[in-house]
Amino acid sequence: MKKIEGDLEYSFQIPYFCVVEKREQIIVAAMVLFIENGVQATPMSAIAKSANTGMGTIYNYFTTKEELINAIYIYIKQDEVMTISGPIENNSIKRQFEHFCRALISYFVNNPLHFRFMDQFQSSPVITEATRSEGAAAFAAYLALIVQGQEQGIIKSIGIEELMQFVMGGIMGFIRWILAENKPLSEGLLDNQLRIAWDALKE
Repeated sequence: MKKIEGDLEYSFQIPYFCVVEKREQIIVAAMVLFIENGVQATPMSAIAKSANTGMGTIYNYFTTKEELINAIYIYIKQDEVMTISGPIENNSIKRQFEHFCRALISYFVNNPLHFRFMDQFQSSPVITEATRSEGAAAFAAYLALIVQGQEQGIIKSIGIEELMQFVMGGIMGFIRWILAENKPLSEGLLDNQLRIAWDALKE
């Protein structure tokens, strides 16, 4: 998924790609403004100005700010999947879990705007159940990994949602700390977090 920063120059001539680029331009502009100013202080007119487009164009894609927030959520989730997915099926459950955590941490450290949006909005009631389900479906393989680990007696027999809330809370807190303190993401720090996360899960 292409990242959009600053002024854009389009090389696409096919109308479909122009439509995709315009939609993404609106999403990224809105994400930045929502993070910086909050939803209530960000009118659609400000998003249109930042995205260098007209109000009519925005409403062609998103009829409300709530709809736009949900689109940003899905946009980030899809980008996460494209970044962290990989051929890990032949590895042990521990190695697959470590791959997921390592990739997720690296993704958000390298995409701080995405992290700040998710940190601010992932628990918001504005995010619909349909949006949450679509986002969760992208990580179904990793949830299945936890179930497999439980069936094999490797991972604690605790509810999946409860386990993931605990583990993901720790990971998100670590990323928040890295970004707030502007710390380099060293292999040593990553290894420490992976060990902490795995120790919390394993039986």
